[in-house]
Amino acid sequence: MASLRSGALQPATRCLRSTLLHPHKRRRLSSLASTPSFRVLLFGADEFSCATLRALHDAREGLVEKLVVVTPPDARTGRGLKKVHRPPLRLLAEELDLETIALPQTLLKGWEPPSSFLTPSPSNLLLTASFGHLIPTSLLSRFSPLNTLNVHPSLLPLYRGAAPIQWAITNGEERTGVSVQELSRGKFDQGRLLGQKEVDIPPHSTFGSLEPLLAKEGGALLVEVLRNFEEVQAKARPQDSALATLAPKLTKDSARIAWLSKSAHELINMQRGFSHQVPLWTTLGGSSDVPTSSAASDIHLQIQLFDPTASTAPTITFSSAEAPGTVALDSRSRRLYVHCGSGAEVAIIDKIKAPSGKWVSGRDWWNGAGKSARGGGPTARFE
Repeated sequence: MASLRSGALQPATRCLRSTLLHPHKRRRLSSLASTPSFRVLLFGADEFSCATLRALHDAREGLVEKLVVVTPPDARTGRGLKKVHRPPLRLLAEELDLETIALPQTLLKGWEPPSSFLTPSPSNLLLTASFGHLIPTSLLSRFSPLNTLNVHPSLLPLYRGAAPIQWAITNGEERTGVSVQELSRGKFDQGRLLGQKEVDIPPHSTFGSLEPLLAKEGGALLVEVLRNFEEVQAKARPQDSALATLAPKLTKDSARIAWLSKSAHELINMQRGFSHQVPLWTTLGGSSDVPTSSAASDIHLQIQLFDPTASTAPTITFSSAEAPGTVALDSRSRRLYVHCGSGAEVAIIDKIKAPSGKWVSGRDWWNGAGKSARGGGPTARFE
């Protein structure tokens, strides 16, 4: 995977940064021509797209003439599908007294935009931010090519896909960024770049802490792009696909713990990136199949990294003969430790959730359901 620390992105983004990230150059560009006023059709759904809407709304004077917000339809969730989930973006748009459109269940199939967006115009913009659905070519064709933009939370072409923040954290990146790109026809995240900004990832970041930071930076970058739109359009750069890496949508299998190949530090990163959406999980010894939600071996884990300098250092060690995934109770700290990685590393288990059960502490699981798993012996095995 291409590393942000390798400097591989510098040639592709130098021109973009020189245009957007130096204040004296922004002032000079702004003085060349008056800022156009746009009619914006914004597609989004979640909190990331809310930051884009807030940025546009706050900067609307002299920049945005009309702002229409389009979201997916309401969705029924929870047990018995009794709860109705409304997209946060629509709630914010209504709070701001903006025109909102909830798409039908068929989404964009055969959908027509409002009449003011039916004919291509330099003032018409189609924007997406964390929308999650491919905009059909038939709709994109109603706009000038570089007037269809997406705000993406990575430094494209790195981390193309649905989960760039999650994978950047999981892979231990020290920095990421935001991109404003052209919406490509029939593909995700492969359009020309109009602006990028690097963002350092703070230590111990989780998805929940990093997403709002990138969302705010993405909204600010979009406004900068629009304020200097003609100049930025002229400098739009194609992505270098040779540098591309992928950030696929998270599935349950994404969060399966590989005790042999992952170090304790890598497991912590994985938890920080994934657990808001899919808890880390493992199976009790012997089962190699991906379990279903009702399988007796389906165990979800929350992991804490063992700190060798802590006063609660474990009194147990794992020999090289004991396979990764071997788990034992530390008599001093009363915590569960799991052998992981290729060396003598251990990961600390904080909580365990058995099928159809509640989250319990590792010790409570060990003394309860875990007792049969270890057959009364001093260790059990996760695979």
